[in-house]
Amino acid sequence: MKIPIVFLLIILIILSACDRSIGIVGYEFGQPPRLIYIANVDTELDFYNATLFNVLRNGMRDPDMAFPPLPNDWMTVNHSIDFSTPGNYEVVITICHRHTSFYLQFYIQVMYYEDFIRLNE
Repeated sequence: MKIPIVFLLIILIILSACDRSIGIVGYEFGQPPRLIYIANVDTELDFYNATLFNVLRNGMRDPDMAFPPLPNDWMTVNHSIDFSTPGNYEVVITICHRHTSFYLQFYIQVMYYEDFIRLNE
């Protein structure tokens, strides 16, 4: 009777040790969202083709955990972007996952169309 209990205890220790290395400690973009917008043309953030990965405790990305499309029902996007005024604006995505909030911050630029054309020449 003692052998099955010891065996189960060893299995439990092994499995609990594995769980420590896969804990999610953050999120980062695999493919970032669009970062340049045209003043008086664009009116909202564009997350088309953006992907998000969770970052594990060991520092690695989980390749099976890409999260398109963005945003979704467990993410909140906060910003104070004025799409009619050129400038740099901060965007903060709050990701609620397993009773923990993670924050992902990035910056976008709003510019006049003429300036955008000059940059691409």
